[in-house]
Amino acid sequence: CRAMPAFDFWDIDEILAEQLEVTVRPEHAINGGGLLQPSGSGPVGKDLPAGTKVQVPFWLAQSLVRRNTATLELPTIYGAAAQEDLRHDPIVCRLGDKSHYYYEVGLRVAHLLKENQLAEDLFGGLQKRAAEIVQLLGNLGVMSTMQMSTLNQATAVFPCTLTRVEQDMYIGGREAESHFKQWTDRFGSYKMKASHLIDAPSAKRTRSGA
Repeated sequence: CRAMPAFDFWDIDEILAEQLEVTVRPEHAINGGGLLQPSGSGPVGKDLPAGTKVQVPFWLAQSLVRRNTATLELPTIYGAAAQEDLRHDPIVCRLGDKSHYYYEVGLRVAHLLKENQLAEDLFGGLQKRAAEIVQLLGNLGVMSTMQMSTLNQATAVFPCTLTRVEQDMYIGGREAESHFKQWTDRFGSYKMKASHLIDAPSAKRTRSGA
């Protein structure tokens, strides 16, 4: 089982990631929990009955789960079908549409639910998609023909499927390419010409035959 990534309380991305709505079921009645009712208009002071399905932000859900107050349902975006897609063809998965923080939340969900397979699928999918980003960018100083091709639709669509961390990787790679070009441009370029000494033997033969 892989270790769960550390949480940074002051990181704005961490805060935004944990706004994802998930479903929980209280293990017992929660005093004053009526405000969490699906309608969002539960009366103040009303209890939330045990077993009632409610949608709450992930930051609240994990707090309830850690206190053994509620159970977390596996979000659909991390369900069996999603895990299978990550295993077989993660490149075509539109993860960014599901959540900009798909990996970060997914690993925390896997930790809470002890879903080791989900964690492995997330890491495996990220590795394959990271390799695709590297291939898309090409080598430093060399234009990637893959990036310019309009025949490979999967490649053309791939940049639109990226999560936040993948976007950072992609943008970082392009910035590295730009900085590398600026560095090489400092040296200028020169056209090599043949030395005039190359003609010397030919001229000598001409004089000898005269």
